[in-house]
Amino acid sequence: MSRINRPRVAEGATISGSDLDARFTDYSQAGALDKANHRDGSIDLPQVRGEGLITLNSAQGVLGSGVWDHSSVQSIASSGSSPPTLVEVGAGATRLALGGLAGWTLNDGEVLRIYWDIGAQCLVSGRPYASGTGAAGILGIDDGAGTGTFFDITDCAHCWVMHLQWDVTSAALTHWLAVPGQGDYQSGTPAAENNANQAGQSVISAWLEYSLPGNASNGAVDDRTSKPQVWNGVRGSYFNALDTGDGPVTVYGLRMVVSGIYHPDFSTSFNQLKLDHVVAGAGQTLELSQGQIMALHQRMR
Repeated sequence: MSRINRPRVAEGATISGSDLDARFTDYSQAGALDKANHRDGSIDLPQVRGEGLITLNSAQGVLGSGVWDHSSVQSIASSGSSPPTLVEVGAGATRLALGGLAGWTLNDGEVLRIYWDIGAQCLVSGRPYASGTGAAGILGIDDGAGTGTFFDITDCAHCWVMHLQWDVTSAALTHWLAVPGQGDYQSGTPAAENNANQAGQSVISAWLEYSLPGNASNGAVDDRTSKPQVWNGVRGSYFNALDTGDGPVTVYGLRMVVSGIYHPDFSTSFNQLKLDHVVAGAGQTLELSQGQIMALHQRMR
C-alpha cells in the first residue's frame, strides 16, 4: 500500500462531486487504512457508525457472600442425588435487582448483557473417582510391568457449574428461572443439560490428577499425582437479544446458582454435562469468595 498524496480540502472551499469520488477511490486499494495515511485520533466514534447502540439501563453489584481475601467463604456441598440442589451464590444476599418495582422492560431490538466474576476453589478428599466407584472418566494406563496390568487415572473433566437465573414475574424476586438458552440441570436420570442449553454458565474444574513422566516405563504401579486446586478467578457472560416479536419482557432481578459435580457425556445425538453423583461426598466441596455481577440494557436499533 502506497501513501495517499492528495491535498486536503481548505476551510470554506467548494468541493465537486468528482473530487469527492476521487478521495473515496483512494481508499479502494487494499491496506489504505494504515498508519501511513492516518494520524493518531484521525478516526473516532463520529466516523464509525454501527448499529446505533444506546445504553438504556445499567446495574452492578457484589456477587458472593464471602470475602475477597478468602478469610470468609461460602462452602457448597456436592450433590449426592439427582436432580442436584441448586445453591444460590451469596445465599440470597447478593442478588442484582433491576429497576426497583418497575424492573427493566426489554423490547424488540434491545439486548440484555450480563457479566460476572468470582473467586473459586474446589476441595477434594482422596480419590472419589477411583476405579470401582462407578465414576465417569476413568482411564487405564499400562503400569509398565510387562504383565498387561494397568492403574487407573481420571480424565480430569469433572466440573461444577455456575449458571444464571432471572425473575421475570415480580420485584419480590421469588420466581427464578434459568435465562433463555440455559437449562437448570433438573431433568434426566441422572440430571443433565444439552450443550445447546448452556448459554449462561461458567464451569469450574473439580480436580486435577496426572501421571508423572516415566511412571509407566519405570514399572510404577498405581502411581499418580493429584495437583491441589487453588483459588482461581471464574468469569462468564450472557447476551439476550430480542428480535421482532420477542418483546416486551420485564426483568426484575438476576442471580447465580451453583451445582455439581458434572462430567461430559454423549447422549444419542448431542453432547451434554451429566451429574456424576457417585463422586459426591463431604470432602468434595466448592468454596466461593466474592466478585461482581453487572447488567447492561441496550437498544440495538
